[in-house]
Amino acid sequence: MPAGITATDGMMYTGNTPWHKLGVQLDNPATAAEAIETAQMEWSVITKPVYVRNQAGGFEEVDGKRAIVRADTQEVFTIMGNGYEPVQNKDAFSFFDAVIGQGEAIYHTAGSLYGGKRIWVMAKLPDDIKITPDDVIQPYILLSNSHDGSTALRMQITPIRVVCANTLSVALGSNGGFYAKHTRNVMQRAKDAREVLGLANAYYEMFARQVDQLVNTRMTVIEVQEYLQKVYQFKADQTYADQDHRIVKAYETTLDLLGHPTNTLGGIQGTQWAAYNAVTYYIDHEKPVRGQAYRDDRILDSSWFGTGAGIRQRAYDLLTV
Repeated sequence: MPAGITATDGMMYTGNTPWHKLGVQLDNPATAAEAIETAQMEWSVITKPVYVRNQAGGFEEVDGKRAIVRADTQEVFTIMGNGYEPVQNKDAFSFFDAVIGQGEAIYHTAGSLYGGKRIWVMAKLPDDIKITPDDVIQPYILLSNSHDGSTALRMQITPIRVVCANTLSVALGSNGGFYAKHTRNVMQRAKDAREVLGLANAYYEMFARQVDQLVNTRMTVIEVQEYLQKVYQFKADQTYADQDHRIVKAYETTLDLLGHPTNTLGGIQGTQWAAYNAVTYYIDHEKPVRGQAYRDDRILDSSWFGTGAGIRQRAYDLLTV
């Protein structure tokens, strides 16, 4: 597949253009219904029986298997067992609407990737976190779901640093989010999500305390180099010259980003906070992807769901665990 966004995908956003620069802008905060319509996600997912050719030349149904199909395009997303229960986009969004509650959040971005195999919606919560007078973090909740069995229905708390629009989403112990597998009780299970996400305030209080510690902990040049080599998983038994060139490139680019204006404001230069944000900036804005024509959607997928998310979590854990 040439890109995450295909001809049958769509995206929307409200307010300022998001860091991934993708989507159709809405002038006013969207309702769930508006988000689905603007992001071209009004389609449904259906299941169909799976057949194989038998020895007589005819076809027979495969017992216990169903094809997961996008109804409008008839694209087969995957083959799953009978226990797999699709969660429709409208149900996922409506469920999200019920979780955040009317007036408790604003729909910010929504969309699909890979022809609809992955869908997501993000809502902004109130009460920004001010790290320094010039360094503000905005709190969001991100819901994602897949229609190909690759991931569960998932909600996670996702802070975004305003000054450079990079994602700081990390799991803090057991408060990292909500997951529900696609079984027949998935929507019943989802009813527990509001209680789980009621921990959002506790999450952000813990996050703010940890960030304050990062802001007030200084690092030497050697400590930063050792930290970043662990982040990008340099091999201890190899010399610098023998390391994977892609890892070295990531490391050197991140070192350069330590001098980025967003990492020198408010006296944070030379701190753990600056080092961590150099990593997150690299993930969201500089990390190479194949096919420059599709850079933004590939970076979004990696940052939220792929290798970028793993790097970000490791970078945070190395400083806080």
